[in-house]
Amino acid sequence: MKKKFLKLALALLIGCGLFSAAKISAKAAPLTMPDGTVFDPVYYSDRYADLKAAFGEDVNKLWNHYKTYGKNENRVCVNPANAAPQGKIEIMDGAVWFDYEFYANRYADLKQAFGMDKTKLFRHYMTYGMKEKRQAYAGQKASQVEQAKALERATNVKYPYYVKVNRVANVVTVFAMDTTGKYSIPYKAFACSTGQTTPLGTFKTQSKVRWLFLVHNQWGQYTTQFKGPYWFHSVPYTHKAEDTLKYEEFNKLGTMCSAGCVRMTVADVKWLYDNLPVGTTVEIYDDAANPGALGSPVPARIDVNSPNRNWDPTDPHPGNPWNN
Repeated sequence: MKKKFLKLALALLIGCGLFSAAKISAKAAPLTMPDGTVFDPVYYSDRYADLKAAFGEDVNKLWNHYKTYGKNENRVCVNPANAAPQGKIEIMDGAVWFDYEFYANRYADLKQAFGMDKTKLFRHYMTYGMKEKRQAYAGQKASQVEQAKALERATNVKYPYYVKVNRVANVVTVFAMDTTGKYSIPYKAFACSTGQTTPLGTFKTQSKVRWLFLVHNQWGQYTTQFKGPYWFHSVPYTHKAEDTLKYEEFNKLGTMCSAGCVRMTVADVKWLYDNLPVGTTVEIYDDAANPGALGSPVPARIDVNSPNRNWDPTDPHPGNPWNN
């Protein structure tokens, strides 16, 4: 009974996104994360000594490491020996449990379109099936149902998201709309850097600029204005070029160090740039005790001795050497 309670409690934490300081026992089951990845934090920690030394069994830190670095490094985040309840489960794309025979046989439209082609069936699941809440294997339970519903609603409402910035905690949390029209679903969380002059209050996004000239002869990428001279933007660059990142400033993410704007990684600020319509509400507040509904993400860091240090490692630009 005690073990069942612990697993249930952990599942609730994950389902609500409230696992920033959660630790689990070695007996706990793998977790299904919001993007569909099956993640086993204990296995991930035990398999890689460097991660265990750095993060112990902190679920949030281990997950953030995997999605920021581990996946690109081809690290394995779930024990291949583990099996889902039924069927011929394979771990696809390094982390997603998928039974192509079950998927084809359960959905006649897919079997007619793709036959038993495993690659095409898996591509359909990742592109469409997950959003449509189709099952990837027998016995799969719906995870993050509200997030899936929120994703559907995002295409049907004018302002699908509400943004909260905890200035003192340097965390941006995005909320999605529920079925009643309230922004009650914690959707994403990003590490950021604010400043002493970052204004408190509630504002509306006003405009977007792909590259913005900043104070001190600097540039920022994927910028979204929320009040007068205050913008969401990338960590500053010395020139209007992706390979001129100020890596010392990048390594300050998570601390209050900006001139008043809200700095983020390129990948994170690009998400805002791509997904927040002009007119989206932004609330900036201070709460040192609670970073936000999804906790405090672990800020990315750059090795200052790396020859790639003048590139943001999250930048999707095709010339980014971190992606090679």
